[in-house]
Amino acid sequence: MRDWLTVIIILLIAGITLDAFRRMRQARRESIRLSKNAALADKEDVRESSSEFPGGGPRVVGYRDEGDAQSITETLKRKHREKKTTVGAPNRIPEQVTLNLDEHVPMLMDPVDSPEDDENEPLEPQLGDLANLDDSVEAEERPHISEPEPTAKKKTKRAEKAMPDDDQEAARAPDEVLIINVMAKTGTRFDGQSLLAALMSADMKLGAMDIFHRHLREHGDGPILFSLANMVVPGTFNLSAMADFQTPGVSLFLSLPIPDDTLDDDELDGLSIRAFDTMAGTAKALAAALDGELKDENRSVMTQQTIEHARQRVVEYERKRKLARA
Repeated sequence: MRDWLTVIIILLIAGITLDAFRRMRQARRESIRLSKNAALADKEDVRESSSEFPGGGPRVVGYRDEGDAQSITETLKRKHREKKTTVGAPNRIPEQVTLNLDEHVPMLMDPVDSPEDDENEPLEPQLGDLANLDDSVEAEERPHISEPEPTAKKKTKRAEKAMPDDDQEAARAPDEVLIINVMAKTGTRFDGQSLLAALMSADMKLGAMDIFHRHLREHGDGPILFSLANMVVPGTFNLSAMADFQTPGVSLFLSLPIPDDTLDDDELDGLSIRAFDTMAGTAKALAAALDGELKDENRSVMTQQTIEHARQRVVEYERKRKLARA
């Protein structure tokens, strides 16, 4: 009995071993099959996407018969030739249009309603123009022979004409302009009589452009140091109407450089700084006399620090001007 049990146990162990061996081989075969399928899939992906890498050829998305490719090429060539012909269309001969003789054709001299007619319409001649026209006709009828002037004299006259223009250009374009505003308090205005009295006390004189000026010397003598204008357009004053005059404020302005053609070296030294100090003192005196307020060029409150900053601008300008003269 014991021998049979031993044989049965040995057979069971052998069967279990064989079954395990069979399962291992089957699993190995499955893994090999999966590896082959994965390798084939990778090869297909590489083949399809090989053109995406540098050095690869163009990616093939499909195949076409040689006959189809030839017909497509001919079609593209024909379209290209037609496109070239269309571009040159402006050179073709236009078709002849039948002329309608009854239709009104605008002429060059016909009037055309346009907004520009008012601008281009010539002015009617005045009586003075007619008189000048008669004189010009008589002058054309009478021959006039003039002797040519010497070349040197012509150049001299031309230079004399150019000099005033250069002076005016220099006067119109100052290097620096400093402004101090004296404004009435909110809701009030300066009356003309009080303003005129304060200006006379500050030695301001009505002069060119109908505005007040402060000169280097008393009684309006010497070059203009600074000027004063009305803040209301056009900025002028009328002495005969000062009794009815009112203004919200006045503007004092200093234009640099100050004309110095008639000044000696002593008067010229530090002239710009002295002019600014005089203008600032005059502005403070006007504000005190008229119960006004000092404002800068942006009409903001002008403090002593703002005045000192403007003065430093003048000092720097004077320094650069001295270096330019040296």
